[in-house]
Amino acid sequence: MANNSVDLVFEGFDTTDELGDVRTEVPEDLPDVQNDELIKSVLTKGVDLRQYSRQIEQELNSLEDEQLASYEEHEGALLELDSEIRSCDEVLENMERLLVNFKSSLGAINNDIQSLQNDSLSMSVKLKNRVVAEKQLDKIIQGVVVPPDAVRLICNGEVNERYLECLVEVNKRIAYMRVHSKQHKRLRAFQEIQPELDRLCFRASSKLREFLLDKINVLRSLNSNAHVLQSSIFLKYRFFNHFLIERHPEAAVEVRDSYIHIMRQYYLDHFETYQRGLMKLERVVADKADVIGMEESNKLSLFGAAKPVARDKANVFNLGARASSALIESEDSSPRAIVLSIASDANEKYTFEALFRSYSLALVDNATTEYEFIMQFFVSPKARQRITGSDMARMVFSHIFDPSMRVGEQFLKAYLETTYDALGVLLCVRIMSQLASELQRRQVPVLDSYVNSMNMLLWPRFQAILDGHIESAKRLASYKAKSKIDTQPPAIVRRYAELASSLLRLNQGYNTHVVALSLARLRTEVQAYLTHVADGSSDKHASLVFLINSYDLLLTVLYENGFSEREEEVSSWKQEFATTVMAFAESELEKHFGYLKLFVIDAERQSDIAQISADELGRTASVFNGEWRAQISAINSSIIQSFSNFRTGTEILHVVLGQLIIYYTRFHSLYDKRIARRAASASEICQPVGVQTVMVDIKKYRNNF
Repeated sequence: MANNSVDLVFEGFDTTDELGDVRTEVPEDLPDVQNDELIKSVLTKGVDLRQYSRQIEQELNSLEDEQLASYEEHEGALLELDSEIRSCDEVLENMERLLVNFKSSLGAINNDIQSLQNDSLSMSVKLKNRVVAEKQLDKIIQGVVVPPDAVRLICNGEVNERYLECLVEVNKRIAYMRVHSKQHKRLRAFQEIQPELDRLCFRASSKLREFLLDKINVLRSLNSNAHVLQSSIFLKYRFFNHFLIERHPEAAVEVRDSYIHIMRQYYLDHFETYQRGLMKLERVVADKADVIGMEESNKLSLFGAAKPVARDKANVFNLGARASSALIESEDSSPRAIVLSIASDANEKYTFEALFRSYSLALVDNATTEYEFIMQFFVSPKARQRITGSDMARMVFSHIFDPSMRVGEQFLKAYLETTYDALGVLLCVRIMSQLASELQRRQVPVLDSYVNSMNMLLWPRFQAILDGHIESAKRLASYKAKSKIDTQPPAIVRRYAELASSLLRLNQGYNTHVVALSLARLRTEVQAYLTHVADGSSDKHASLVFLINSYDLLLTVLYENGFSEREEEVSSWKQEFATTVMAFAESELEKHFGYLKLFVIDAERQSDIAQISADELGRTASVFNGEWRAQISAINSSIIQSFSNFRTGTEILHVVLGQLIIYYTRFHSLYDKRIARRAASASEICQPVGVQTVMVDIKKYRNNF
């Protein structure tokens, strides 16, 4: 039928009905036909459509037969496949039913889960509340419940480290009860446990009181080492005393009073023994006669044997190595205090300041240890944070150490009543100053009163001793001076120089006004004495030599001790020395070149140079030309004989010859001016030696000393 239709379409387009149908259908299908590749190919090649239609039909029939044959061939497989499809349909129907049932089960489970979530939230809230309540209850239980073993140990056990641990736990319970008693006063547990804790606290306080009093009684023995016991026992169990202070103040006061009473006597016995031992080691340095103005003739004993003079007793006025005794050694140095047994075996003797330093160091070291112990043992941690804790420590320390400090004061008073050693007293003052600094460094404020009382004893005595030196110098100055003077420095000069040097050394870094003022007064009296001796002599040359030698010795000692002109003491004596040397130079020139000096002074007073006598000018020049070399040599010999000190003699010779050059230069100036007025008669006046010639000759004497 398809082939016939094709034939009709392409053959006639006549009057058949089918053709009309085709005509009506072609326009609709024509675009698809035109686009068909197979039709395009057939039309392009000009193939016969009828033949081509029949061919297509045959191919279709052939394909149909093949398909039928294939179907018959696979009929069994298709039937089996159909059976499997039916079986799968049944399985799927079962699965559908199961899934529908599972869906309904899931809905029920979802409802159950929501119910469980609600129950879980409710349980979580209840659990949190229960945990909070449990924590609060556990805290309360832990705060009030005391383990039975701890109760038995505290009531009946031995006081030891285990007892300490249990007591710490019980103290925590007691503290908790006191802090929270108002907050939980309605709790039955608090009402029941409070009386039991009070009884337990009382029982513990009783045992601790007995334990501490027994340990304190051990300190009564002089052979016991209190510091070892403090560190090994008392500080180890200091919580026991802190417990008594907070829980049973009456027992704590009893323990404290017992300790104060025993340690007061303990330190007093030890320091009295130490002080007596130190007194046996003292070496007396100076007595009443050892003053700078003492007279050697008075230093005779009752049996006529001469007592060593002051300059032979170096420690009286010369500080020497005594300054080292005023230094407080560092912690790593060898023994800070004198050990009596070692010193006695070695038969050593010490100056008082060394003994005083040793006693003071022993007092400071023991006081430091004791104060630190008191702060840790008798002051509870709570009180230590308040001012009252420091006051308590001061009170306990004062009760214990007051007698020992009075021993130190009596030790010093006994020395000061008999001593005339100004250096020793000032060394003691410096020792106290350094001890005060050491106490401040250690932060131990309890010995301030001791330091102040010692200074109040030392300074008046120091002033009194220096007043004695000043009075001795005044007495010497009041004696009638001898007409014949010894040009060598008197003994008072060296004594004063050594004493002044020593006092200046001890005043370095302190600049104490008392020391400076006393030195100024002493210097004034020594100067007055030297002036008195010099003025009493009829020999002016010897007086000047005496003063120069005295000043030179003073300055030499001061320079040897390291002092320069920056010191008032040195600058004052240096000025006196320079003034006296200049006076000596004028005296020497007046003796050997008096005519020249007198002529120059008189001539310079004239208002007109013409008033100067030419004849006198010539005679002066003639005399100078004839004897100037001999006179310079005489000056050199005089200075060599008068001054044994090379440096001083050279300096004085230079000053004298320098002054000679000045006067001679002035003479030459006058000569030149006067002769210029009389040029015609210049040859009639003696020509003076040239200044340069004199200066060249003077240079020969530069190194004669």
